[in-house]
Amino acid sequence: MEENRGLLSMFQNHKGMEKDNKGPTKRKDWIQFFLSLVGILLYPFMVGGIFPFLFAWYYDKKEYEKHLDDYDYIRWIVTVSPRFFMAFLVGAVINLIAFVFWIPRGYFACYLIFPMNLLHTTLTFTWQSVVALLLGWASNGCLFIAVYGFVQSRKVISKEEERAKILRSKAYQKRRENKFEESQKYVAAYEQEYQLALQTQDAALYDELYKKFLIGTDEYGNPAFMDFREFNQHALAVGTTGAGKTTLLQLIIDHACKFELPVVLVDGKGARATLEAMQEIAAKHHREVKIFNEDNYMTYNPVKYGNDIEIRDKLVELAETESVFYSTSAKILLQGTIQFVDYFAKIWPEEIQRDLENLQKFMLPRNVLKAFGRLLEDKDPTFYTIYVKKENNKTKVKEKEKLEEEATEKRDSALSELDEINELVSEHLEQKNESEEIYETIILDPDILQLEDFYIHLKRHMNEMSEERTLFERLFVRYEHKDNPFHLYATSEALQMNINMLLDSELGRLFKKDESKEELDLNEVTKNREIVYISLNGLIYGEFIRTLAQLIIGDINHLLSELYENRETRPFLAMFDEPASYLNDQFIGMVNKGRGAGLFAIYSPQTLADIDKLDEKLKEQLIGNANTFWIGKTNSPTEIEYWANIMGTYSDVEVTSMVEQEGGFSDVGKQDWVAERGTKRNVHAFKFNPDRIRELRVGEFVLYRTARNTREKPKVVYVRNPLSS
Repeated sequence: MEENRGLLSMFQNHKGMEKDNKGPTKRKDWIQFFLSLVGILLYPFMVGGIFPFLFAWYYDKKEYEKHLDDYDYIRWIVTVSPRFFMAFLVGAVINLIAFVFWIPRGYFACYLIFPMNLLHTTLTFTWQSVVALLLGWASNGCLFIAVYGFVQSRKVISKEEERAKILRSKAYQKRRENKFEESQKYVAAYEQEYQLALQTQDAALYDELYKKFLIGTDEYGNPAFMDFREFNQHALAVGTTGAGKTTLLQLIIDHACKFELPVVLVDGKGARATLEAMQEIAAKHHREVKIFNEDNYMTYNPVKYGNDIEIRDKLVELAETESVFYSTSAKILLQGTIQFVDYFAKIWPEEIQRDLENLQKFMLPRNVLKAFGRLLEDKDPTFYTIYVKKENNKTKVKEKEKLEEEATEKRDSALSELDEINELVSEHLEQKNESEEIYETIILDPDILQLEDFYIHLKRHMNEMSEERTLFERLFVRYEHKDNPFHLYATSEALQMNINMLLDSELGRLFKKDESKEELDLNEVTKNREIVYISLNGLIYGEFIRTLAQLIIGDINHLLSELYENRETRPFLAMFDEPASYLNDQFIGMVNKGRGAGLFAIYSPQTLADIDKLDEKLKEQLIGNANTFWIGKTNSPTEIEYWANIMGTYSDVEVTSMVEQEGGFSDVGKQDWVAERGTKRNVHAFKFNPDRIRELRVGEFVLYRTARNTREKPKVVYVRNPLSS
């Protein structure tokens, strides 16, 4: 059994280790020894060189902290170290020349503090010594910076570890605790510039500030700006309840109000808080919010603009059924009815206008037939007059037979009555002729006439029709081979009932013309740079919100197409809060073609799962058409991973180290058990760690921008409250 020799054993082990370490001295030790010797010999000039080095070190540290989210960033001190080394060499040559040929006594006088003070000498500290010190300090300062930059370039550093150190720092934690105050740090200077631009009418400064959208601050305390024009490539703001999404929308509206951009906000849930937030921002800029909701502030004519195809697509939601056959019939009828209303509105503009009420009216075939009949009656006043041949009147026949009997009796009477008989016979013959062909005049009533008879009567006069004949054929004649010519109307009952349900409901008044109410007209809104809020109470009118949103999107589509056609760009901000309640392919189409016409679109669902419920492809399309992402607090693990994958990965290094625990007192000077050796390997790490998304709180958003030509890295921003400024 091995004897336990205690401290003696440890001492012998230590001596053994020293013996093992004997041999060739490491190159690092020689370098350290040489630098130490030079430092001692040139100490007056080395001490002063520390000051420029400290300044460069501090500047490099601050720059590095600013670029922690830039995975391709190379430290400033690393990039400039070769230049500082060249400066050191030049300085060394200058110092050597000055020492040998110019002011040698000045250099020696720098040692008067030590060791020259121990010797008897005639050296004095003069201007020459000051020059010598300045030259020496500058040269050695460049050397320190060059060496430090070289050392930093050789270091194996993990970006993730460096970021983790910053996030654990007291300064970072303090900033996060005071994030609401931090976010307002740069507002005063920005507002001052804005007021200056207004007062001086400086168009260049005004345009620069329009592009310069102040978000607040980033997590490192730097001002957070983005180019407001990036919203022209559309943005997606996602955050659950309490993430601060309403404040973000307020901030964007605030910027739009400052620079007089028109704003249209479609609220998918009809939340009162969203409307109130919008009104607060508008009041700050002395602007009015026009409101279209169930309180009937405005009316809306959804079929005012667009051709028959646009209107058909806009109202297609009302025409859809489970059957493709019936849906197709309804679409054909819808398109034909719009053509019909447009045609007759030109003829009777005071009676017929393109609106939902007339659309509802002419979904009934009798009203359509009556309009055709009225046109024909204008050409021929006797259009509704017909002549019907009457049958022989039996009563008159009996009277004639009675007269014949009387005539026979009187024929046998006296000849004096011959004249009377002749008169009776003549009267009989006249009455007989009258009873042979008798016609009755009938005036047709279009309100009670059987539909089939009405149609046949109109068809007999088709040759008298002009341009309206084409419409008559499209709506009726083409379908004679079906059960009846009213096939389109019979198979489109769902469309008719949906329109009836909309107009006959309490909300119907919103779609009916009212001279006392202002009309919602998106074309005028964009021209006059107005602010509009559109929604219905989601708790009561959830079904109708989808229909209303589809109508609004259709109007925006028409506006965009007109701007394209006229080669006009009219910037306006369209915000779609809770779009999951009305998202469809038409919406995606609007997103795709809106950029060139000036559409700045922002969508703000609570979660991506809301869109997934409709169709996963819609979510992918929506994200694929957005280039700016605001990711707020979310509780869904799936969504957290999804966003981390969207932002992608970067190349990093993973550094591992060995743990070395020694016996005795050999580890007294060490702070931990980490040895000097380790390993490194290249890895791919998330640009934004999923755990950090999970830790987001109110007012904190991950901002990920892909609209710029340069690659912007995702970063956390603290969104400022525009009402606090």
